[in-house]
Amino acid sequence: MKNLPDNITEQEFVGIVNNITRKISHRYTFIGYESDDISQEAFIIAAEALCKYDKGRPLENFLYTHINNRLKNFKRDNYYRQETGKAQELQEKKKSILEPVDIHSLYNVATGDTISDQAHLNEIKIIINNKLPKDLRGDYLRMQSGCKITNARRFKVIECIESILGELQ
Repeated sequence: MKNLPDNITEQEFVGIVNNITRKISHRYTFIGYESDDISQEAFIIAAEALCKYDKGRPLENFLYTHINNRLKNFKRDNYYRQETGKAQELQEKKKSILEPVDIHSLYNVATGDTISDQAHLNEIKIIINNKLPKDLRGDYLRMQSGCKITNARRFKVIECIESILGELQ
């Protein structure tokens, strides 16, 4: 970076920004913007702020204040309340990007008998509910209701469901 102060290396700059984002990123997360997204925004904000930095002040204090204020603006400009529907629309777009779609299953549901398809899906849900281990049930219910869980827990639930479905075939 060309605007870094002479006594700070790029690694030290990255360390400072990481330290700041670790402390404050949780305050600015919302639907569509998780902690990693906020950290990326903070790095962009910090890089842009270097041209305004007064070398007589401590860099960490300057960056903390600047990143904190800019993230407040960022959340104000990008946050949508759940009830407006805009937040749900953004979440659905993000899900569609991240999760692969089985085209064949969409085709079968679209062309099949919707009542029997719905009954079949309900049977599968009952089987999953009965066979899912108790330690994963809470995470499974959170996933169904759209609540956040860690990726590690989500993958455990998905693996368990895949194994249950594999037994059915």
